[in-house]
Amino acid sequence: MLRLASLTDIRVCAVTEVLSPYEWRRHTPEMVSRRALAAIDDPGTANPVPVPRHDERIDLLVDSLVRCRWRSLTAEAVSRRIVTVLDACHADSQWLQIELHWLSERHR
Repeated sequence: MLRLASLTDIRVCAVTEVLSPYEWRRHTPEMVSRRALAAIDDPGTANPVPVPRHDERIDLLVDSLVRCRWRSLTAEAVSRRIVTVLDACHADSQWLQIELHWLSERHR
């Protein structure tokens, strides 16, 4: 079950702040993702530098954005979607690590 990030989540607020002063709807999904990740990585920083293009999280976020009509959403809604996707990916990764641990325990 996908749990939506709260609008009061500090990461959602940081992404909203970094997107709001710009005409972010004119940016590519990659640039929106890069700016959002910079805000998440360093919340509270005024005008953070977008993360490098080789950041492995970018493809995940771009894929999520292109699957919806993201330009029709508010900055808050896009921010919430981005944080939710990152949280879901992190949770999936944690479950995979647990399952791999269980498998390795069985084969000892």
